[in-house]
Amino acid sequence: MAQLITTPGPAVGSVSGQSLKKLLYLPIKRWLLLNFKLDSTYFKKQPDRIWLDQHLYPRLAKLKQGRILFVGCAYYTWESLKYFDKGVDLVTVDIDECNQLWGGKNHLVASILDIDKYVAPHSFDIVLLNGIFGHGVDTPEMQIQTYKALHQVLKPSGLLQIGWNHDLIPDPTALEISQELFVKTSFEGLPERTTFPDSTHVFDFLRAR
Repeated sequence: MAQLITTPGPAVGSVSGQSLKKLLYLPIKRWLLLNFKLDSTYFKKQPDRIWLDQHLYPRLAKLKQGRILFVGCAYYTWESLKYFDKGVDLVTVDIDECNQLWGGKNHLVASILDIDKYVAPHSFDIVLLNGIFGHGVDTPEMQIQTYKALHQVLKPSGLLQIGWNHDLIPDPTALEISQELFVKTSFEGLPERTTFPDSTHVFDFLRAR
C-alpha cells in the first residue's frame, strides 16, 4: 500500500520517532552517503542530465506555484530537487521505500502504475517521468496503464515530460493510448522532442487532452 511521507513543521511538545527520523536520521545518513560513499559525477556528465540541469530545471525554477509530481528518486536525482521554488507543491514518488532517503519533503511510496489510486484526480500541473519507461515500466501494457493513471492525476492541459532510451524500448509516444490521451507539445522554448548524438536518451513533452 502506498504511504505518503511528509516532513512535519515545527514540533510542539514531544517529537515522535518518525519526526526524529525525518529531522535528524535521514539528513545525516544522506550527507554521509553523498560525501563518503556515493559519487554522482558520472551521471552529471551524461548528456541527458546536462540537458535537465541546464535547460529543463532552470525553466521549472521560474514557477512560483503549482503542483509537480517528480517520479523516481535516487542519489543522483537528489540535487535536482533544489531547483523547485518553495511555493511549488512538489511531490516525489518512488516504488522502493528505501528511496525515501532521496525524496522531497512530500514523498509517496507507490507504483506509478497505480498513482491515480493515491492522489486526487486532476491535481497536478506537471509530471516529470524520467528513467521509468524502460527501467521497470517496460512492457506496452505497463506503459498503457501508466499513461491512463497519469492522465487521471494531471489537470486538463497538464504537462507530462517523459525521458526514455530508444535502445531499451520502442517509442512510448507511438502507443495509441498516448495519442488518445495526450498531444505532443513544446515547453518554454524547448522542442517537442530532444535527442542526443552521443546518447540513446530521448525527452518528450506531452499535454493532457
